[in-house]
Amino acid sequence: MVSYSYLEGMEKDFYKTITTTENKDLPGSKDLNYLVATPSIIDIVIDGASQMLDSMIPEDLISVGTRIELSHEHPTLIGEKINLRIKVDKVINNKVFLDFLGTDSKGVFCRGKYERHIVSREKLKEAAYDRLLGKPQH
Repeated sequence: MVSYSYLEGMEKDFYKTITTTENKDLPGSKDLNYLVATPSIIDIVIDGASQMLDSMIPEDLISVGTRIELSHEHPTLIGEKINLRIKVDKVINNKVFLDFLGTDSKGVFCRGKYERHIVSREKLKEAAYDRLLGKPQH
């Protein structure tokens, strides 16, 4: 089995200013459209972790999200620059466990955990088609 332990400890900051346009069609209360929405945070985490990991593994592999946990602790206004720091906490076989922390100009506003698995691009595609066709899953 290939070791991905070299990913442990890697961290990267992802900065973004959420706009009203990005927030408008998201699920949730439209009465809160002046605040950064939880789905917007999740999008940044998914995109950031994908960029971070996929650039560090062989091209025939890809990382896929399997679980996310987010605690949205404080409100942040639309238009404020936010930072999501994503860090690889540990790697077990092909499972990558990440922590993330969101900050704005006043400090921490969210935190969470994210799990991604490193898999073969081809086998992932095969599994999806096999599932669609009703073939047994391994």
